[in-house]
Amino acid sequence: MFNAQTAGLDPKSREARAYRIAEALVAAWRAEAGAKLKRTASLYKKAITLRQVSPNHVIISLSGAVPLMLELGVAPHDMRRYLLKTRRPNASPIRKVKKGPRKGEPYRYIMFRRTAEDIESYGGGAGAVRQARSLSPSTSQTNGRLAYGSRYNSASAHFLNKSGVRSVSGALEGMVRLEGGASTASNKGSRSTYATWRTVSTLRPEAWKHPGFKALMLHRKIIQDAAQIAEAAGV
Repeated sequence: MFNAQTAGLDPKSREARAYRIAEALVAAWRAEAGAKLKRTASLYKKAITLRQVSPNHVIISLSGAVPLMLELGVAPHDMRRYLLKTRRPNASPIRKVKKGPRKGEPYRYIMFRRTAEDIESYGGGAGAVRQARSLSPSTSQTNGRLAYGSRYNSASAHFLNKSGVRSVSGALEGMVRLEGGASTASNKGSRSTYATWRTVSTLRPEAWKHPGFKALMLHRKIIQDAAQIAEAAGV
């Protein structure tokens, strides 16, 4: 929240100025996130939204489970406590084991994006990237589901999480190319255009232990520097 009262201006003029201040603050917050984060930067920046503008103040919020964990910090925890409960539009459904000693226990498939750098690293070189680019694309249907194209079928190295736990299958196993991805796949640092899936379930709890991370608290810096940000933006 930022006080935008300006003596001598009518309410309409103050509100117009408040909008300009809000845009400057949003831009500054997103710039800070871009400087501090890497792969999660895009997700975090999209979560910064302008909620309210009046002649006297603006309210900018950060929403979403992952952006809030990044901002406020989180202790080490078991990710399955929310991955096996979360319900989001177009997310993979939570399923139940149908038979055996684990009958009734939940599981689901979680999508992981893979960049050209990931493919080169896990696949063993530039040849893996070329093969990935040659995959027929998977396209989104009107119901939000994917119509799968061809899948990557070469061997790949196993994924290791931050705790050093090794994935059961190769990091690129079953990978698909998403629609529109071929033109950017070779550009290092470009947006991800490939996806793989991992199964999260009641098995292998060590594979879903999150090490936690320190709070960014970027919003405090934006509040502290709000007057300078507005001045630098000429508003």
